[in-house]
Amino acid sequence: MDLRFSEHILNVLSESISGSLFDFQLLGILQVAIENTFMRWEIILSLVLFILFVSLGSYGLGMNIRDKRKKELERQVRERTEELEKANYELQQRNSELDRFVYSASHDLSAPLKSILGLINVARLEKPDLEMAKYLEMMEGSVVKLESFIDEVIQYSRNSRVPIQNEEIDFKKLISDVLNDYRYAPNFDKINFKIECHNEMKMISDPMRLKIILNNLISNAIKFHRFGNGIQPEVVISAETDGDNYRIAVQDNGRGIQSEYVEKIFEMFFRATEEVAGSGLGLYILKETVSRLNGKIEVKSQLDVGTLFIILIPIPT
Repeated sequence: MDLRFSEHILNVLSESISGSLFDFQLLGILQVAIENTFMRWEIILSLVLFILFVSLGSYGLGMNIRDKRKKELERQVRERTEELEKANYELQQRNSELDRFVYSASHDLSAPLKSILGLINVARLEKPDLEMAKYLEMMEGSVVKLESFIDEVIQYSRNSRVPIQNEEIDFKKLISDVLNDYRYAPNFDKINFKIECHNEMKMISDPMRLKIILNNLISNAIKFHRFGNGIQPEVVISAETDGDNYRIAVQDNGRGIQSEYVEKIFEMFFRATEEVAGSGLGLYILKETVSRLNGKIEVKSQLDVGTLFIILIPIPT
């Protein structure tokens, strides 16, 4: 019998793994001679099963490698996350300890300074000569400056450390209390203060932080007042509801701020001028305090005309 053979060419493919995708690559060509007369289906089936086995093996190997790689990456991410959480916790603990130390140290320093101011006033009762009076005035100025800085540090520490505690506030009374704290400040009695808000206006907010906000705004207005040329220093404090916010505004006709400095005044220790004493912390503390209340600050100022600060604080729902 004349047996004729025909060649059947099968391309043997394999899968290569690239990331999570499978790319098929040609590994070789398998030439199989099969008798046309006696078609051996067993051979074809065996070849198909062989190729299927190789393909499934490659796929399984790829999946196994991918799973191992995924688990390794997950382990690394988990370990790194735990390290970051631990470092963050330690940092928070240190910051908390530092805040407590600053607050305690500031209070401890404040008491002796008040005693020194008291002794200076007692010395003045003895009617010192002009030279001694000058020295007492210099001492008082230095102590007041240091006391002001310590008060600012205490304000910053309180804002950072104490949780928000909202309660109903008589805003007009709060303003009056803050102004009363400044009644002995230099030139306070020469400035005309106006309060523009309803007598019955109540606010729901944190009284401690509102007082910090008003303290810094009023202190700033007093420091940067102007005299001369027929100018009567004036500070207008107003409050009202504006949609979903409380709107607090403090406007003065003082020195104003140079336009190039307006964006920088809320930076820590920034001072727009050396002519007025200060630490450069007041407006920074103001910004941080308003931020804790989820509020916003707007500033409008013109040199030698005055400044307007607008505080928007969300009304609690």
